[in-house]
Amino acid sequence: MADVEATLVEAFRHRLFELMHKHSDLVDAIDEEEAHRLGRQAAEAAVAPVLWRQQVGDVWDTETVREFLGISRQALYKRVRSGSVIGLPGRGTTLFPVWQFDLAAQRVRPAVADVVEAFRAQLDDVESHLVASWARTDQPELGMTPEEWLVSGKEPDRVVAVARHAARDLAA
Repeated sequence: MADVEATLVEAFRHRLFELMHKHSDLVDAIDEEEAHRLGRQAAEAAVAPVLWRQQVGDVWDTETVREFLGISRQALYKRVRSGSVIGLPGRGTTLFPVWQFDLAAQRVRPAVADVVEAFRAQLDDVESHLVASWARTDQPELGMTPEEWLVSGKEPDRVVAVARHAARDLAA
């Protein structure tokens, strides 16, 4: 852990030094309070992708999902737009939480579209990260996460009902 932290700090310092050297007027344009705020924001931005990756769990990239489902890239993105599959923006690709796929049947779990629709019906602008994160969060009504519920083969209608309840709470 200490090595990773030291590497992050050193890489940040190195890049900051390069930028400050290239843009020498930055030092005069930033006061101490703004520097503190910007430093905190930079730290949060540096670890945000890792935190999201931990929260949403295992993911597949576009090519893996396209091959798994046997569909074109265009057909896959049509499914993302319609809400029948959850796609998360990544660097140069879209990432797809693995739990939404029924590996034995080689398909998207039908409940995924219903869960996404439950959130879309209550919230004007639903981020895919919200649904993916919700699915990996313990839900008291289920006694486990929606991901665990669906992967274990339990009745998917219960997860959809819990999603509707969660979406209503978020909309309130």
